[in-house]
Amino acid sequence: MTDGAFVSPFPVEEPEALAATEQVQGELAAGVRGLVDACVRTRVDAQELAQVAEQVGALTERLLAHAQEGPLGVETASDGRLRDHGNPMVGMRNPLAPPLTVTGDDEGSMSSTFTPTAAYEGPPGCLHGGMIAAVLDQVIGSAPARIGRPGLTAYLNTTYRRPTLLGVEHVCRGWIEQVEGWKVYARGDIRDPQGRVTAQAEALFVVPSWAREYIGTPTGDAGDFAAPNGATQEQPST
Repeated sequence: MTDGAFVSPFPVEEPEALAATEQVQGELAAGVRGLVDACVRTRVDAQELAQVAEQVGALTERLLAHAQEGPLGVETASDGRLRDHGNPMVGMRNPLAPPLTVTGDDEGSMSSTFTPTAAYEGPPGCLHGGMIAAVLDQVIGSAPARIGRPGLTAYLNTTYRRPTLLGVEHVCRGWIEQVEGWKVYARGDIRDPQGRVTAQAEALFVVPSWAREYIGTPTGDAGDFAAPNGATQEQPST
């Protein structure tokens, strides 16, 4: 589930009805996610593939019968927060998302346990390098948000140490190195079950100008984050 970075300025008129819709949206995404995996791994014959393709086309048309133009952006969720449900790493509505669930502490140390599947294969039997960078970006990027400094990625320098194998549970971690005003320097890594680093990254996140008035409370893109001890964060200097 994506966690809203900001409280929505728009009231939710029917939160229970919206929550019910969100439930089936998530179920649909999970179903399509399974379909993607099956599409990659299936060995059924051409005739069966053709029939399934026709059925998928019909289902696509049903969904497009009432669809918005362009990307999803952010929406007011049933809990009254703005959420990016289309996020490709943690988005509740996005079947491309693994999805990641990120947890952390009040110091900004984050982690996510995940098992990459066949849909994300790069080298044979291994997670694609671009997906590795995306996982690191998401988990490390949630660390600044956790301490009340939600920022955009200015750079992400990734080093690949060893293959990140598919079908194997890995843990991605992210933590804060230094905070300088609106800038947050952070690091992270991915480790296999033996504790070996498969990839690591250093990153810089910068709080965008349009978000600076909202950073008094810790926020995040994945996980349900509350302000540490109910306190607000001190405003950084410019």
